[in-house]
Amino acid sequence: MALPPTSRVRAQPEECPEREFRAAAGKFASGVTVVTTRNGGEVFAKTVSAFGSLSLDPQMVSVSIGRMSPLVTAVLATEVFAVSVLRDDQQRVSRHFATRGNGRAIGTFPSVATESFVTGAPVISGSLSYFDCRLESVVGGGDHAILIGKVVATGSVPGRPLVYFDGGYREIDAPGAATGIPA
Repeated sequence: MALPPTSRVRAQPEECPEREFRAAAGKFASGVTVVTTRNGGEVFAKTVSAFGSLSLDPQMVSVSIGRMSPLVTAVLATEVFAVSVLRDDQQRVSRHFATRGNGRAIGTFPSVATESFVTGAPVISGSLSYFDCRLESVVGGGDHAILIGKVVATGSVPGRPLVYFDGGYREIDAPGAATGIPA
């Protein structure tokens, strides 16, 4: 499957400075995921915060990854990927796969345990939840590729998510804690 070209809906007369864009985007709290795939004897992974549940019928998710990432190339070749939602105690895993050069290995990742389910894409062991996917489509978005996957297997365990906000990892209250917001 080839990566489609990026298209613009309309010309923008001006753009905001990158520094301001990054500061504004950093104010959106997000969970932290690791996106993975396996291509032959190699495994690929990358820490990604741009993840979302896209559809319930059919069940689909989306992730946004830099177009030039070897992970994108591998997903396009294999047409499968997995998304592991990290737990609050998995900062080390997040940092590992956010570091250039750590997201590609032969066979298995030497310092991060994984397991495989339906597609064969690695899933981070002990993650809060996972989505095992077959690639449904790819959308170009500026310097990123938006991978849309049809979910073929999932799993989850109780716990708290790893959260990223304003340039750092954050803690949230325990699940079920009172927030003052009526249900």
